[in-house]
Amino acid sequence: MALFAVSFMLEDGSDYNDRYAALTKAIENAADGDVWSETSSFYLVNSTRNSVGLKDEITAAVEMQDGDVLLVINLSKTKGHATSGVAKKALFKKLIDQR
Repeated sequence: MALFAVSFMLEDGSDYNDRYAALTKAIENAADGDVWSETSSFYLVNSTRNSVGLKDEITAAVEMQDGDVLLVINLSKTKGHATSGVAKKALFKKLIDQR
């Protein structure tokens, strides 16, 4: 089991509240154990999946829009990560690879 940081930003729209509720529920349901979510749009979760598997499980349960962004970072020793909708991928990869 690994510890993951999950963060997101949703594009504004008439269905924002519905997407927000669906995404938070999907994150909580995808976790294998404890979930910490005291700050906005940021979760710490345990999961037996890898970064891509956790991201795929979350996004499969939510209708994400083109402007929505989801970030899953493995904080454990394997240091994996997965993204959906990240605009500046090269900069993100440059920074995340410094771990």
